[in-house]
Amino acid sequence: MKSLFIILLFLVSYSAMAEKVIIVTNIMNSTNQITRDQIQDYFFKRNRLWPDGKPVRFFDRQDNSAERTYFLKYHLHKTARQVDQFWIGQKFNTGDSAPIQVSTETMTLNMVSRFPGGISYVNEGVRLPKNVKVLEIAE
Repeated sequence: MKSLFIILLFLVSYSAMAEKVIIVTNIMNSTNQITRDQIQDYFFKRNRLWPDGKPVRFFDRQDNSAERTYFLKYHLHKTARQVDQFWIGQKFNTGDSAPIQVSTETMTLNMVSRFPGGISYVNEGVRLPKNVKVLEIAE
């Protein structure tokens, strides 16, 4: 009984950590709305330019982060293993590398704020710096 309680407590704690994420970009980006298909195209480097011609710089989170797990599941509809296998194939076939992974939310926001074409994801409730904005997801 005690072990069942511990398992349930872990599951509740983990689900609380996996908050909804929002897609953010640099304030200098003229785009205000994005589709899920565009998110996937930018992440997988099928499209490397924003509509205004700025290069896309996608910043990912580390493999073990709850934010990345949520992003992969709800925005890319992939598992971490599927994404890793995709990038291994890309590296071998085209030389493309996966987006840079950053370790913290603060670092994510810092990187997005430094690059006019920066894009990433952060927890919904995070306080954004003045040079980072939320991209509305068009359904």
